[in-house]
Amino acid sequence: MLLLLLLLLIVCRWGGRKGVWGRSGEVYEPENCVYETVVPPLEERDFGKTVTPIVQEYFEHGDTNEVAELLGELNLGPMRSGVPMLAVSLALEAKASHRELTSRLLADLCGPVLTCGDVENAFDKLLSELPELVLDTPGAPQMVGQFIARAVKDQILSKSYIEGYKGKVDCEHARATLDRAAVLLRMSMGGLRIDNLWGSGGGQRAVTELVKEMNLLLKEYLLSGDGKEAERCLRELEVPHFHHEFVYEALVMVLESKGEKTFKMVLLLLKRLWVSTVITVDQMRRGYERVYMDIAEINIDVPRAYFILELFVDKSFSAGVIDKNLRDICPCRGRKRFVSEGDGGCLKLESF
Repeated sequence: MLLLLLLLLIVCRWGGRKGVWGRSGEVYEPENCVYETVVPPLEERDFGKTVTPIVQEYFEHGDTNEVAELLGELNLGPMRSGVPMLAVSLALEAKASHRELTSRLLADLCGPVLTCGDVENAFDKLLSELPELVLDTPGAPQMVGQFIARAVKDQILSKSYIEGYKGKVDCEHARATLDRAAVLLRMSMGGLRIDNLWGSGGGQRAVTELVKEMNLLLKEYLLSGDGKEAERCLRELEVPHFHHEFVYEALVMVLESKGEKTFKMVLLLLKRLWVSTVITVDQMRRGYERVYMDIAEINIDVPRAYFILELFVDKSFSAGVIDKNLRDICPCRGRKRFVSEGDGGCLKLESF
């Protein structure tokens, strides 16, 4: 008891002086002290449930800055590469417009949140997981290939990325993905706008843009020979009321071609689209009729146009793509003159 009283006297006498406890109720802050909020690393088990809502909400508002701010508040650490991987995985099962948003997001996050190394690691993981991805999304290899091509074009993925896999890929899905990316990058040199690869939804695009996309779709098909991919791309344009334009552009390509390859490949594609009902009876008919109406003008630049058209219409009827009535109203000028013109790279009736 006596010791306690003595301590109280000392406190009262020396309180408030420099280096001592001070008066009751006073708080002393240390000088030059910096406080910092420490964010604990995001654990792997929490990554999906934390980042998935951020990406899904982005699909609604489209603000990449907001995503960057939200991700910047997280301590992602070594899981940064999981962000582009998750975003792409979600986009595979979403609309084409969402895939366009995802490509923009990856480009805008690279620098503020991600490094090019993070993006590369993400695509490495996506390639390795393609066998699982195709179970839910059969078109995953082609779509991931498009993401890779877009990332290269946006300069967030090295141009040598695809070459680095050459001769090292055993998985057929991964090979299809890398081949798709390589084809698109080659086509970009010929006019394909990879920065607008995904489009923005059929109803929101001008007719001239849709025509251009259909032409590019056809050119890519003729280069790759992948009818399944061409069908998927046409579906994703989301313009079934405008499919007659696709038929029209396909037929004009046949008329303007200089060999049998385009003739045969377009016929196969139209048959595929007819059987799968992607192109309806009315749209197919309208496409052919538009060519019938324009054939005189087309023939000015393509002297063999009447002959090729009649031949293609006959083959279309045989393949079940068009009916007899549509075949019978096809304009013609007779075949004899064209068959007798000799070779010279021209189509011959007996070739088909």
